[in-house]
Amino acid sequence: MNSLHSTSHSVHVLKFISQFRSTPKFCILKRNVTSNLENYGSNHFSNSTASTSIKAARDGVDTAVVVEEEGPKLRKFQVFEGHPVPFGATVRDGGVNFAIFSANAVSATLCLISLSDLPENTVTEQFFLDPLTNKTGDVWHVHLKGDFKDMLYGYKFGGSFSPEEGHYYDPSQIVLDPYAKAVISRGDFGVFGSDDNCWPQMACMIPTADDKFDWEGDSLLKYPQRDLIIYEMHVRGFTQHESSRTEFPGTYLGVVEKLDHLKELGVNCIELMPCHEFNELEYYSYNSVLGDYKCSWMLFSITQLKEMREVPFYLSKELIIVSITCLLLRYWVIEMHVDGFRFDLASIMTRSSSLWDAVNVFGSPIEGDLVTTGTPLGSPPLIEMMSNDPILRDVKLIAEAWDAGGLYQVGMFPHWHIWSEWNGKYRDIVRQVIKGTDGFSGAFAECLCGSPDLYQERGRKPWNSINFVCAHDGFTLADLVTYNEKHNLANGEDNNDGENHNNSWNCGQEGELTHISVKKLRKRQMRNFFLCLMVSQGVPMIHMGDEYGHTKGGNNNTYCHDNYINYFWWDKKEESSSDFFRFCRLMTKFRHECESLGSNDFPTAERLQWHGHAPGTPDWSETSRFVAFTLIDSVKREIYIAFNASYLPVIITLPERPAYRWEPLVDTAKPAPFEFLSCDLPERDTAMKQYSHFLEANLYPMLSYSSIILVLLPVDNA
Repeated sequence: MNSLHSTSHSVHVLKFISQFRSTPKFCILKRNVTSNLENYGSNHFSNSTASTSIKAARDGVDTAVVVEEEGPKLRKFQVFEGHPVPFGATVRDGGVNFAIFSANAVSATLCLISLSDLPENTVTEQFFLDPLTNKTGDVWHVHLKGDFKDMLYGYKFGGSFSPEEGHYYDPSQIVLDPYAKAVISRGDFGVFGSDDNCWPQMACMIPTADDKFDWEGDSLLKYPQRDLIIYEMHVRGFTQHESSRTEFPGTYLGVVEKLDHLKELGVNCIELMPCHEFNELEYYSYNSVLGDYKCSWMLFSITQLKEMREVPFYLSKELIIVSITCLLLRYWVIEMHVDGFRFDLASIMTRSSSLWDAVNVFGSPIEGDLVTTGTPLGSPPLIEMMSNDPILRDVKLIAEAWDAGGLYQVGMFPHWHIWSEWNGKYRDIVRQVIKGTDGFSGAFAECLCGSPDLYQERGRKPWNSINFVCAHDGFTLADLVTYNEKHNLANGEDNNDGENHNNSWNCGQEGELTHISVKKLRKRQMRNFFLCLMVSQGVPMIHMGDEYGHTKGGNNNTYCHDNYINYFWWDKKEESSSDFFRFCRLMTKFRHECESLGSNDFPTAERLQWHGHAPGTPDWSETSRFVAFTLIDSVKREIYIAFNASYLPVIITLPERPAYRWEPLVDTAKPAPFEFLSCDLPERDTAMKQYSHFLEANLYPMLSYSSIILVLLPVDNA
């Protein structure tokens, strides 16, 4: 993440993406990409004496105004009227054209800030734009020629300060250009500005003709979504821990140094969070519990999300297409070669804004157009336009289908057959089943099939379900089986923050210090969760660190910790005792090998059969804690998968397959490394013999809280 705070951050990001793509079959999803002018506009800059009022002839010919400022810092610029398009700062005609939209501003000033002046909150030079010559419609523009080396820019706007009308003009503040290609603030993560200022001195970077990146022939992979295994990663947290031993810890380049780990794990898609500039010191405060300081770990806070409802997204259809879709998202796809986006709390984008008006949005009134602020819309304009955009409709669009205001749209998010969803119902049901809660066997079967109850009727596919057990919010996988209650005292909020309903189970004793028998059960449960994720139809998502059992000590809301709590512990992953990583990589490999586990369609009775303790007799009763099925697979012939979430062991009868035999592959109840009988496992033949007397009778014993996978092989000499 430090790379985002440097003048070369775009190159670092591009180098990371380029090197990541050079590995086999990878794609990248970026997290929600937005621009919040209100947030950025709170940065105060003092003015230097350098200023210029621009007046150019409007006779159809650009007129140069040569401005020679006094002082050692100042430079010579030629100033022209400029052009209203394209928006942003654009290299053209031997200089840079600046253009920005503002419908209600009465004055506009282009501010240039040198790198040396940025830490001092000082504007190096400013150019007052003449509304007669430097404004076309609602677009302010100017063209400059001169020396832009190490120079940044921003704007000041004058107008009314009328919050009730959505106007917050204050000419004393610098605001960022939402069309800027890059943003720069402090040099180091978490370091104060001048006068102990927590707010970064943000400014936009001016492009140059030399801003080229050699992609070496790389293009979008367009990897089928059904084949993805997503890895949710925090860029800084991935390599910031000292045990990473990387040259560039906490940065995109640090991630590049650790790509071999992701290849070994078997993931082919990284979901970065966050992937762009934000103020990590926004809520900076002393934390007396840990004796350190709170540091924003994620981009958004709940307060900011509530304020977003008042942001006038729906001013006009054309404005949304240009300023939101075309600029931000298309830029990431076209220029950064990003394959998709996940939008956290995406349901907020389906609500009407305070300025909702069908005439503004669609150009004409519609029948029954009486919509109050915050009402969910059946066809939200922003979602609709993204879904039908010729570029964006060809990349992955993933919604966290709920928001902070309580709107829950899992299975109902407006989708145009394009959008996928974080399947929160999958998470909740799987957690209930694996920990042994009655009444969920039927719902669990739906989850294993890709949740057709949520997605099939509305014309979507299994891959529209992003399946996950854990994510950046909530317990880690290890904590899910270690704690019944949240332990958030380290946040300094008296344990009042965070989710209270985690559907977790500590396996008999709270906390990490416990009996060996409890620890063994916890490992078994972790394997059960991961196995379930890998054999379910839909797209599995793994959260960073879960592959080795990362713990946050029961903290389910680590939004404020830039420390070991959120860092990936490479030393733990590399310990010989971290056998869970081996299990995870073998399970992802198994999923990739099975044609039937990434199906494009929901499974039917032609290839899937449900079983109970006996073949063909599933038990869907309220007290059932056993679910089993066979799945015909063109590569593996047929696979048998079963979950015993009961506290009692059971001996099951396997389906008869004449001329074939069932061979054990996975049994989560076995100690490592015999829980996964890979072909290269020493003493594999000896382990197989332990099953022989059961398998000869077409039986298999399952311990409590365990799951198994068996594969079908021809009988020798049959």
